[in-house]
Amino acid sequence: MTDVQTPVELLRDEHQAVLQKLEALESVIANLEEKDKVATELRELAAFFETDFWVHFDKEEKALFPEFDSFMPRGRGPLAAMIEEHETLRRTNAVMQQAVTRYLSNEDSAETRRLISQYGMHFISFLRDHISKEDSLLFRMAEMHLNEGQNARVVRLFAEMGKIKS
Repeated sequence: MTDVQTPVELLRDEHQAVLQKLEALESVIANLEEKDKVATELRELAAFFETDFWVHFDKEEKALFPEFDSFMPRGRGPLAAMIEEHETLRRTNAVMQQAVTRYLSNEDSAETRRLISQYGMHFISFLRDHISKEDSLLFRMAEMHLNEGQNARVVRLFAEMGKIKS
């Protein structure tokens, strides 16, 4: 028996770290009126969701998902849906990041807080749902169909891409 985690186990661990960040972001969004209280944490969370977080999607899209070619047609089915959801999350995050930048650079206004709240809460709920689908459907498919060699290849690619920071 080996102590090396499978790609799915590694991604599920990252999902848990992301879910904790989403919980923190939700708390910050609920308290935007108290800028002195939330600004530092919002800055840290925004930085995570601007950079480190996307390593996770790269791991899925560039390392794990190509291995699905052995059992699922590319561009169709659940895999295509997950990739489209990644794009939705990228677009939502971009708008949220712009509003957060304004908020943190003393362009705080009711409209800026509304945008952070609207796009932030959409990002949070959409990503939670997305993680649930990946964990319960896509990752189970990977566990059923990927062989030891494929798993080892994906884990090596993950290592080259870097570790998501929690």
